[in-house]
Amino acid sequence: MKTYAIVAAIAVGTLATALASPSGLPAGWLQTGDAQTCQGRVVSASSAPSANVFSLDCQPGTSGFSTLMQQVAGTDYAGKRVRLSAQLRAEQLAAWGGLWMRADSGQRATAFDNMYNRPLRGSFGWQPAEVVLDIPPDATTLSFGFLLNGAGQLQATQFKLEVVANNVAVTGEGGTPVLPRQPRAMTPP
Repeated sequence: MKTYAIVAAIAVGTLATALASPSGLPAGWLQTGDAQTCQGRVVSASSAPSANVFSLDCQPGTSGFSTLMQQVAGTDYAGKRVRLSAQLRAEQLAAWGGLWMRADSGQRATAFDNMYNRPLRGSFGWQPAEVVLDIPPDATTLSFGFLLNGAGQLQATQFKLEVVANNVAVTGEGGTPVLPRQPRAMTPP
């Protein structure tokens, strides 16, 4: 799935999920994307870096993605370099997974990274992951979380969102529209 499609799907999914009933996740967290074949929840984990972890479990045959995420105002991060880090663990990822973060300025995604160019695959034990973005000065919203594209299980814990120095390398890109400015394909081709 191309970066643009995932950005748009997360934006639309966020709105739809925000209007739905509570999910049972901790305050501030929500699940978007494929909620039919994927379940996002908090589970106990005996050998994890923390007693409880977030878990995305997607059934075999899942072709879309699901994410557990948060959205915050961009005010405290605008004009700064920001790193999202967490500990991740995977079992039998059929496609890929990763952390993601997006800064929006109004209706436009102005910075984005979902680890698409360095995806997590297969099965692995707990390991650190991070995304780093330069947040534009006019950022209004910062969205972040972890995603699983396809079947498998991806778990995450010990999230940290922090402002970092400019000598920390940026991992993402900027300037992807969240929504098109004009309608397209008004009549089927």
